[in-house]
Amino acid sequence: MNQNSERISLDDVLNAYAISDPGPGPASLAEWIRRYPYYERELTAFVADWALVTWLPTPASVQHLDEDALVDRGMSVVQGILHHQAPPRQEKTLSLKGIVQEADRLKITPQQLAERTKMSLSLVRKLDRRLIRYSTIPFQAIEALANAIQCGSSVVAHYLQGTPIFPQSASYRAEQAPTLAEPEDFFEAVRRDMTMPQELREYWLSFASPNNQ
Repeated sequence: MNQNSERISLDDVLNAYAISDPGPGPASLAEWIRRYPYYERELTAFVADWALVTWLPTPASVQHLDEDALVDRGMSVVQGILHHQAPPRQEKTLSLKGIVQEADRLKITPQQLAERTKMSLSLVRKLDRRLIRYSTIPFQAIEALANAIQCGSSVVAHYLQGTPIFPQSASYRAEQAPTLAEPEDFFEAVRRDMTMPQELREYWLSFASPNNQ
């Protein structure tokens, strides 16, 4: 399944960023990267172009600078923005030990987490245990989880790409090698979830690609 088909288009993101308040600049780049981590490179390049137009010399003086010098100056502005505004990405990704565990730290019960994300408790627990194949998870689900536990989408995305987790209560004989079933397709899990209300099932299936509908 191609997850790109479920993402907001790059043009829509850049258009929204251009007309946002306060617009492209030091106060907003890190936040937009947090919202759309898969467009980090494009957003960074967009701000570099914006910097060339907004902060660099006027056309009369630009003609004395070659293209490489302009690009270097624009990227210097962007690197300064990222250095001062964006928190260390690796540090943040290491901080999430579990979706349900993080919710519990915030005094959010698993059922409340399910309600806030518009999912069933069963689906939330499967995502928490990484029993859903990451490549099939729509960004809307990642963002819903991130908003519910008050962290960045990239943090949740990083967590969901880890190896599946056995339930804490699981037990097995020492001579037996523990095994888990292959992770499920997100949309198949939604279709098979008899605990999920029909309107929520339809909501999540609306993000499926034509090949998965």
